Amino acid sequence: MRGVVLTRSLLLLASALSLASCDHGGGAQASAPQDCAAFTPAADSPYTLPWQIGQAYVAQPHLVFDPSVQRYAIDAEMSIGTDVLAMRAGNVVRMQVSYFDGDLTPGHENFVAVEHDDGSTARYVHLTHDGALVELGEHVQRGQRIALSGHTGNSAAPHLHFDVTRGCCAVPPDGNERPQGETLPLTFSNASPVADCGLQQGINYVALP
Repeated sequence: MRGVVLTRSLLLLASALSLASCDHGGGAQASAPQDCAAFTPAADSPYTLPWQIGQAYVAQPHLVFDPSVQRYAIDAEMSIGTDVLAMRAGNVVRMQVSYFDGDLTPGHENFVAVEHDDGSTARYVHLTHDGALVELGEHVQRGQRIALSGHTGNSAAPHLHFDVTRGCCAVPPDGNERPQGETLPLTFSNASPVADCGLQQGINYVALP
C-alpha cells in the first residue's frame, strides 16, 4: 500500500512539473474546452504563422493541457537558430536575449515582444542566445525576420512559444498575470490546412504565401 501511495505521488508530481513547463513531448493529456466561436475565421485573421513560407511545424497548443492565462499560447518544436517571423506588424517594445540555450532555469527565457496598433502584444519566447534580429523601438512588418528560435529558460526541448496577450507588456517575471497577460485566441491567414478554430494538436501546418 505504501508503494502504491508513493507511486501515485510521483505521478502527480511529474504531471505538475509537465504543466509548469513548455513540455510538449506528447502523451495523454486532458483537453481543455475549446470554444470555436472565440476564434476569428482564418481568412479574416491579421496574423500569419511565425515561420518561413514553405516550412511546416507541428502545433502544440497550450489549450490541450493548460486552462490558465496561457491557454491560447502555442508551441512548435524547431531547431535552435530557426528564423522567427513577425505574425503581425508592430513595434518592438521589450526583449531579453542574454541567456544561454539549455540552462533550463525558469525565468531565463529569451524573448522579443511586439506591440500591435490595437495594444495587444505578440510574444516570441525561448529564443537562442543573442537571437534578436531587431532593435528596441523598431517597427516591424508582418512576415519580417525578427529572431532566432532557441532552448532557453523553462523549456523541455528546442522550440518556439508564441502567443498574443491582451496588453503590453506582459513579460517575465509578471508575464502570466491578468489582465495584461491574458492570451488571445489566434488563427492564421496563411496556415495550411485552414484552422478556423485555432491550430490543432499534432497537426503539421505549412506557411503559405
